[in-house]
Amino acid sequence: MTVIEMAASSEALKKYPFLVGADSYVAGLSLSNIGQYPRLLALVERKVRYLLKLSEVPVQVEDKRDAVALFGASLALVSASGNRRMIRTFALALSRELEENLARDMPKNYVQVAASLGIRAEYKNSFFEMRLPDYLKLKGIDNDPELLLPQLPLKRGVVRLSPNVFRLLISRVFRKAITEKMEGDMPTLRRASLDESLREVINSVALDFTKKRGEELDVSSVSPVESLFPPCVKFWASEMKKGINIPHQARFLVATFLLSLEMSVDEVLEYFKQTPDYDERIARYQVEDLAGEKGSGKKYSVPRCDTLRTSGVCVCKEGLCSHMSHPLLYYRISVEKKLKGDKFAGTECSKLLSRVLSRSGPRAPRNTGISEKRVRFSAAGQKRDDQAHVFRWTFLSEELPNCSTAFSRLFLHSLIPTPLRTRHER
Repeated sequence: MTVIEMAASSEALKKYPFLVGADSYVAGLSLSNIGQYPRLLALVERKVRYLLKLSEVPVQVEDKRDAVALFGASLALVSASGNRRMIRTFALALSRELEENLARDMPKNYVQVAASLGIRAEYKNSFFEMRLPDYLKLKGIDNDPELLLPQLPLKRGVVRLSPNVFRLLISRVFRKAITEKMEGDMPTLRRASLDESLREVINSVALDFTKKRGEELDVSSVSPVESLFPPCVKFWASEMKKGINIPHQARFLVATFLLSLEMSVDEVLEYFKQTPDYDERIARYQVEDLAGEKGSGKKYSVPRCDTLRTSGVCVCKEGLCSHMSHPLLYYRISVEKKLKGDKFAGTECSKLLSRVLSRSGPRAPRNTGISEKRVRFSAAGQKRDDQAHVFRWTFLSEELPNCSTAFSRLFLHSLIPTPLRTRHER
């Protein structure tokens, strides 16, 4: 983590044990000698179990040294388990705990906490201000609609954030930072010579976590199976293969999803080659940029389901999709179900998709099963019958009951030629 110098009080360290200078309180403590401190080791196990929801007993510490040691040792313990799902679950729980602590604190104190995470901001007139270049450098904020730059006030190169949004930003950056740290330390800690009592704790916690959550499947180790892709990826990928120009948000989803399955840039480009505006040079650069091979060097994450629903890219709300939080989670669950012999794996919204995906070519929307004869356009095709348009909206919502509202609006736009859309729709 990038840090700057600042003073940390005892109360601050108990709430935020990662502040600058905290390491000085645990000098000499390591995983090889933590067994010499049985009270601390017991605290670490209780803390990890509580945050992983393996126990309902919270851990309270009264001493800043305990808080700092507890934080560092718990990260190391989870990292040494070698379980990536456990790492991500623990990082999420810690970030939520941080957000709760910030909510009980004074907004003016957020700046100090943010600075320890490399977030440069100033608190002015009840708002936090960040320079645009500083904001764009942050990691971990790509998938939250509230943190997307178009949603934030921007004036003269300065981004303004309310205390609630800034609190969310801190927790997301913190979560990304500790996830990267734990995953980065994992190979070293797995090979390290650990205290025997610590090794027993690690194995016990990992075993209980696996019993509760199940073994994690590394989807990147399985050849991509298109039939198990989430409905949104399946739909938009098929549209591109038919030569239909799809929205930017949908292209971003397809590209990042395929890259997350360890597909090569060339393999991803095969999905885009049929689009009307395909340009090999531009498309290659853009996909390489998303993969972290060009540009900023940052590999972009697959958007979360909340983001897809907001932007109208989500196409399904039945089955798994009714309570899904991320496309990759859908795919992982579908692969696991398929490997267990579930013949219905990956079939959410299958009726809708089979009807819509049976279209061929950009002008095929008239064959989707929606009654075009009940939608009256003028012969010249330049004027629109308002009654028919209202009826079409009603009929569309009845015909596609399992689609999200935002997708229905986007799908309607693909059915109505541009000259027929009103200024409100454009």
